[in-house]
Amino acid sequence: MSFGTQLREYREEHLEITQKQMAMDLGLDAGNLSRYESNHREFPISHLPHVQKVYDIPDDVFLAMILDRPLKTVLSLKGLQTLEYQSSYSDSFVEQHADLIESEPILKEIIMRTAHLNKEERQLFLSGIRNLLQLFGNQSHR
Repeated sequence: MSFGTQLREYREEHLEITQKQMAMDLGLDAGNLSRYESNHREFPISHLPHVQKVYDIPDDVFLAMILDRPLKTVLSLKGLQTLEYQSSYSDSFVEQHADLIESEPILKEIIMRTAHLNKEERQLFLSGIRNLLQLFGNQSHR
């Protein structure tokens, strides 16, 4: 295994987020993250502190990831710790973006409208927003 493989395991088993979400969080290209996680490319050492900070990974867990030790030796793969890591990630995400949400009335409106939809309507609404984001991304890369 490698750090990339360990990172994939941590992402899937503990954070329970997509590769695309992690790439966005870390400011990486999703294709590069995929190559890091599949050992087709070495994870840049210069990015390590950023990974630990963004996901608030405890030192002992991060050290195990770097030293390529099984995460099972420092973590329980399910249960309370996983919920704590997910909660920590969510708190960190909200804290990181709180100023943006506060300063952008349109983001507030999107959140408020989304909050008042039932689950089916919310999925449809968010799917539409995702499609718009993809269109925007495609246009901005030309």
